[in-house]
Amino acid sequence: MELKNIEAFLMVVEKGSFSAAADALYISQPTISVRIQQLEKELNSTLFERVNGKKTTLTHSGKKVYPYFHEVLQLIEKSQNMVKEEPLHHQKIKISCTDHMGVEIMPEILKILYDCFPGFEFPLEIRSTEQLAEDISAGKIDIGFAYHHTKENHPDLSVINIANEQNILVCAPDHSLTKLDKIVPSDLENERIIVYNREFVTTKIIGEFLEKNRLKDYKEVEINNVGWLKMMVRKGLGVAFLQEIIVKEEIKNGKLYKVPLSKSLPPTPIYLFIHSELPQNIKKAIIQTSKGIFSQL
Repeated sequence: MELKNIEAFLMVVEKGSFSAAADALYISQPTISVRIQQLEKELNSTLFERVNGKKTTLTHSGKKVYPYFHEVLQLIEKSQNMVKEEPLHHQKIKISCTDHMGVEIMPEILKILYDCFPGFEFPLEIRSTEQLAEDISAGKIDIGFAYHHTKENHPDLSVINIANEQNILVCAPDHSLTKLDKIVPSDLENERIIVYNREFVTTKIIGEFLEKNRLKDYKEVEINNVGWLKMMVRKGLGVAFLQEIIVKEEIKNGKLYKVPLSKSLPPTPIYLFIHSELPQNIKKAIIQTSKGIFSQL
């Protein structure tokens, strides 16, 4: 009998519904349902029933096992408190993200983790979204950041939309676009637009936006290195559509100029992938820190 299933059971009792319990544990509602089903299968008994199709209440069997499960969890928490003062063996929580996202957000996230969880190590690796979801489900990675949702449903994987990052147009401070009040897509005709990897989700989002607004006559240059891309824009060799978090320091320092647009660009969603068995306190710290980074913009 797995502890995570008992934890799910007790949280449903406490919160009164499967959805509220899922939110409290930072997992999906289908995952909660699977855990309860596994517990019911082991006990060969139904534990919950719905009243008026909404409120979840305990069955007779559920009421019988509740005090025992509650005591089990209390004993486990008590044992954890008894040994928490003892030196911890360094446990590893493996984190993965795409290349340039790590440059912008990982230093701040790692600082919080290092300060709050000195008994853990947090090795960092670079992965694509597709590889990331597969590796978390296989237990090779514990936490991951990516730009789009996985199409597959993994029971041991929680996926949380932590931000919808604003995309902006940037150019050199002495570019002719800086003289316009607000530009429309047609103002970019014959401009050289520097993009980061044509297969990158933001590049596709912007490409669809430009096509929808009937802008087709422009030169496109692909650069698979964000540092080089920003340098080319700074040198006046073209303009670029980028996520605001990637260029916030350059805009602040006057090295790049944020071009005002007549139409807002569609945002890029950013997702946090978490293995469901990650310690709850680390899971909460990661979610809160990640959301805080993007809310500062």
